[in-house]
Amino acid sequence: MVKNCFQKAFKLQKEKTRSMTKCPKCGYDNPMEAKYCLNCGYKLVQEERERFEGSGLLLLTSGTILIVTFLFNALLRVFSLLAIIYVIFGITSIYSGYRLYRGTSSLADLILASVSIIFGFAGTLFLYIIGLAFKGLVTPDWIIYLIAIVKLLTDRKKLKNALKRGNESHNS
Repeated sequence: MVKNCFQKAFKLQKEKTRSMTKCPKCGYDNPMEAKYCLNCGYKLVQEERERFEGSGLLLLTSGTILIVTFLFNALLRVFSLLAIIYVIFGITSIYSGYRLYRGTSSLADLILASVSIIFGFAGTLFLYIIGLAFKGLVTPDWIIYLIAIVKLLTDRKKLKNALKRGNESHNS
């Protein structure tokens, strides 16, 4: 009987400690459901940032395709302005894709992603049209940018909400 009482008391104590969150600022034990420390007011629950894995992966892939195309496509050696566009927007696509994928994107990152997609699409489509005149130099890389445009458009409401939450947390 005494053993049973000790087991119940130990179990209750274990549940109590498991259902408490220690404040990293003051060390106070708070209930698990507390969002702020009941002693000092420190924010206990860190909001998880929205991640846009699909859009991020599309941008990472498309940026990599631009860089690889720049390295191996003979037409880009002739059109130096197009080659510069490929390199710049390949790098910016990779950067903004990584930021979207990780969930650390800001308004500037979203603008950069949109500009990268637009110029990436225009550059790859232009190279595709020019490549039609030269047999064997056609690469339909523009299709992945078209998919990225559609994905970004379908995520736009989610992106707006994530940006609002990000601005609210910076203002408070």
